[in-house]
Amino acid sequence: SVWVAAKAGTGKTHVLIERIARLLVTGTAPGRILCLTFTKAAAAEMENRLYTRLGHWAMAPDGALGAQLGALLGHPATPEMLARARRLFALTLEVPDGLKIRTLHAFCEFLLGRFPLEAAVAPHFSVIDERTAAELRHEARDRLLSHAFDGDAADIAEALGHLAGLVNEENFARVMTELDSGRGRLARLRERHGGVGGMVAAARRMLGLAPDVSRSTVIADASAPGAFDELGLHRAAAALDHGTAKDKERAEVLRAWLDDAEGRADSLLGAYANAFLTKEDAPRATRSLMTQRAIATNAEALDAMLAEQARLIAIKERLRAIDVVESTGALLAVGCGLLESYEDMKRNRALLDYDDLIGKARRLLEAEGRAAWVHYKLDGG
Repeated sequence: SVWVAAKAGTGKTHVLIERIARLLVTGTAPGRILCLTFTKAAAAEMENRLYTRLGHWAMAPDGALGAQLGALLGHPATPEMLARARRLFALTLEVPDGLKIRTLHAFCEFLLGRFPLEAAVAPHFSVIDERTAAELRHEARDRLLSHAFDGDAADIAEALGHLAGLVNEENFARVMTELDSGRGRLARLRERHGGVGGMVAAARRMLGLAPDVSRSTVIADASAPGAFDELGLHRAAAALDHGTAKDKERAEVLRAWLDDAEGRADSLLGAYANAFLTKEDAPRATRSLMTQRAIATNAEALDAMLAEQARLIAIKERLRAIDVVESTGALLAVGCGLLESYEDMKRNRALLDYDDLIGKARRLLEAEGRAAWVHYKLDGG
């Protein structure tokens, strides 16, 4: 077996035709050869060119045929090879279904048609082209949205509401288009992780988030006693009292947060975080945290401020990771809902699209490959 991959116009078809011709001349039965390509045009071209060559061999004089076979094989052809080359055109015509030069999709359709029970497909399935598949996916999308808005799919409605708060109408349409174009990858992910829950759990693990971590738990833990250097921050506030007017304002913000034990969680990300971070959540410069006048009264106070700044940056990063997981979960829920709606419609109508042909044939060969290939060969394949 060989696999040929190259750019357009580099001679892939020629190489494959030479390969098939060499196999035929050296004794391989025509029915034992399977050649797959990506397009119907390429398959038809290969078949026409190969039959043309075999037809010329059947009629060529001995000298010309010997020269052609010598060039093909790289050595002089034996009398047996010459005789076989003249019979190849008739031999290939006698093979059921002719030479098996097919597109990948055609071969997959053939396998599924031969073994529908093993592949878990309807025996009377039909294959739809990409245009029809796109129309069916649009219908599936509209049906999913209708169910969500009617209250029949609460999880999808919640996910759509989450996404609607992140993107405008134009970008939402773009998101739906991207989900549609990536449905193959999404289907493989769903299969690998066992559904939306498994995919979200994998995303959490990747981002270092425990299953029970949420925005509220992160903020509550970050505001709890012992989570920060309370004594150091009180000393920093005292040092800020000896600085500029801005220093004194920052001191008041620190004290207000430190003294409000019950309300710390609610105000952590407000004025308190703004004292250490910019609107873009970047760390404020040292001179903005504490001026030299304040530092002069207590040099260790700056260390406490810098440590708290670093802690708040880490908290913000953790919250961003949670936002990513929540948005990813909403996106996966909608995407899998679209996928399930589309698959239900195909299943009810006994339809397969091109992705189904590849995926189901792959699973067939993985699960029942040996039995399928034995039957295929026994039937002259």
